[in-house]
Amino acid sequence: MEINKKPLMKHFSAVLRKRALSTVELNEPINPQILKFFTRKDLIQIIADKHDGTIPKEYNLVELENKELLTIIGDDMYIISYITKKWCEETRMKKALLKSVAQSTSQKPSDKKPLPTGKGKK
Repeated sequence: MEINKKPLMKHFSAVLRKRALSTVELNEPINPQILKFFTRKDLIQIIADKHDGTIPKEYNLVELENKELLTIIGDDMYIISYITKKWCEETRMKKALLKSVAQSTSQKPSDKKPLPTGKGKK
């Protein structure tokens, strides 16, 4: 899932702001515009995360449309939790990659020739 993070951050900040101002009821439907940022696989993973890693048997996900998957998700907070976890994983992987690159460049043998010590000249 390679997406532009800014629009999602704006959406999530609006959701959190509404909640902070107590203008949102807990059962307000998720804005279907969010679907453009997520694949079907992402939506199913969010449902699995919501149910502790399993998909309840009563959901026949093959027959459901993506908008119906949003209804099963039920709350923006599950989506926020999922995407922030993904962003944290990306950050960890980038830091690990940068660290390994930095270590490998610092361990390369030097291409510089040794400086003369001045011994042997009279």
